[in-house]
Formats: sequence, structure tokens, C-alpha cells
Amino acid sequence: MHEIELKKSIVSLMDNGILHIYLKPGAEIELSDAILIVEAMGKLGKGKRFPVLIDAGEFTSVDKEVRVFSASEESNIYTLADAIAYYSFAQKLIANFYITHNDPIVPTKAFPTKEEAIKWLETFKKP
Repeated sequence: MHEIELKKSIVSLMDNGILHIYLKPGAEIELSDAILIVEAMGKLGKGKRFPVLIDAGEFTSVDKEVRVFSASEESNIYTLADAIAYYSFAQKLIANFYITHNDPIVPTKAFPTKEEAIKWLETFKKP
């Protein structure tokens, strides 16, 4: 597995061909952080598109600008689909709000475990 560690996140390309974005516990993700994550995705994936697992650490928050950016074409240039793994009821509510109200341009679903998220993302891998 290859990875790039940023101040508030770790972006890695897993052996199964899924990009993994781990948001560090307690991180407050702002637009500048989201832009750095997209840049790291491009570097790790050498400009190709991949299914993406978004794995939020405990007490991570994402501001409104990030949610708008994350749903946009600009943010998803390296993304085939997004799976959001949540670990608390609050994260589930935020993930579902994002999916419903920000209308991401790529298929996006929220899951209570990383394993379920990865299983869904496997269906988007290119042969």
C-alpha cells in the first residue's frame, strides 16, 4: 500500500485498488484540506480514477464549503464512486445529509462498517 500523510488526513492506495481517505480523529476539515486530499489522490493514482473509501475518525468535522466542493466535478476527477464509512449516529446523519442535499456527481453511499463500504466499492473497479 502506498500513502501520503497530510496534516489532517492520510490518503492511501490500497492493494485492492481502492483509494482510502482517512480523516484523523478530531480533525476539522476545511476547503484547503480537501484540495490537498484531491491532489494526493491524483499523485497516488497517477491521474487515474478509483473507487474511494472515506473513513472519518472520531469527532471529525467537515465544513459546508468542503461538502459543496466534495460533491463537485472538480473534486471527483479521480473518483469512480465514494463510500463513506461512519462510526457514530452523528456521522451517519452528516453523511446522509451530504448525499441528500449536496447531490454528489459520483455514486455515493454511507455504510456502518468499512467492510460493507469496500464490498460496495468493489463493484465499481475497472476490470
